[in-house]
Amino acid sequence: MQTTNRARMGVMIGIALKLFKSVKVFKAALVAMALSGWTIMLSFEFAVTLLAILMFHEYGHIRAMKRFGIPTKGIYIIPFVGGVAVGDSPKTHWQELYIAMMGPVFGLAMSVAFFIGFVITDNHFIGLVASVSALVNLVNLLPIYPLDGGRVVKALVYSGRSRFIYVGLVVISGLLIGYSFTHGFALIGFFGIMGLVDLLADWNSFDQDPKLKLNLYGIVFSLIWYLLTAAALIGMMVWIAALELPGSELAIAILNA
Repeated sequence: MQTTNRARMGVMIGIALKLFKSVKVFKAALVAMALSGWTIMLSFEFAVTLLAILMFHEYGHIRAMKRFGIPTKGIYIIPFVGGVAVGDSPKTHWQELYIAMMGPVFGLAMSVAFFIGFVITDNHFIGLVASVSALVNLVNLLPIYPLDGGRVVKALVYSGRSRFIYVGLVVISGLLIGYSFTHGFALIGFFGIMGLVDLLADWNSFDQDPKLKLNLYGIVFSLIWYLLTAAALIGMMVWIAALELPGSELAIAILNA
């Protein structure tokens, strides 16, 4: 009898391991964990809103990768952290920058669409999506690697091949990390530390970066694109805060930080 129970236990463990190794099941498990955690911390409505925003944002990255023919492995939701679009490494700095920008661009489009929807319907949930989407995507544009904004700035700096600007990026990253921790944004600060370590690891190889760099036109165009997208999201947050949309208290807190 004891042997039979052990055999059954072994079979169950084997099945569990096979399921765990399944990518789709693993992704579903991560989504379930994220929803459960955010529901406990916040609310089910907010958890669903945040999940939808993250998925749409990461889908923007996936679409950009596919445009360049870069193999993708899908979207992974990381409980209590966010999401990540997984794929092979970009081959040029333009590809890296474009892929990084398309997440916030998709997010901005989502924010505008739901903002218009709220104005038309005055629906609480629609207003919440607009508010949180603007906030999440603006945070992603902060010039802290490995956030999207940090990836954009890194691609620009590496394209310029200026050691002086590179040092400036390291210093600015350090200052932003300090600001994040002293103003209650510990998660962003943690990301910043990871990015700073990555930057410092490239210290000796910076001048021999093998990726094709952007020309002067590409650098100027990309910088304007980055700044206009950030300005649009800031404008959305200010407008949302002024109208006191559902979830606007988050926007107000960020703007006052």
